[in-house]
Amino acid sequence: MNTTRTLRKIIAGALLSGGVAVAGLGLAAGTAQADSADWGPAKHWCPGQELPATGNHVTDPFRGWDMSTCHTYYYLWPGMGNVSNLIWDGDNPPPKPPPAPALINSDNCQQILGPFCPRP
Repeated sequence: MNTTRTLRKIIAGALLSGGVAVAGLGLAAGTAQADSADWGPAKHWCPGQELPATGNHVTDPFRGWDMSTCHTYYYLWPGMGNVSNLIWDGDNPPPKPPPAPALINSDNCQQILGPFCPRP
């Protein structure tokens, strides 16, 4: 029927445009790189200055931060820091983890979209 075919096209278009939108968000997040390495320019702290924000100084305090010397540090993603959950102390922070795989690709399209998967 013509109505069924039209409905299938609308559903396929909605699913594909949603997949493209999700993929576009992932690409946009990955292209905004800062000056140095993966995490942007280094930040600096010396005694007498206010401590950098850790997000929550009660549940995420600094661990092993020598308060008598200056530090070079970077803000990282949660759970990747070495002196707090968000802060890496030192000149060589770890690299960013690889991006998540695409949700729909040519290998899994048939399993996810079934008859709505575009044909090559």
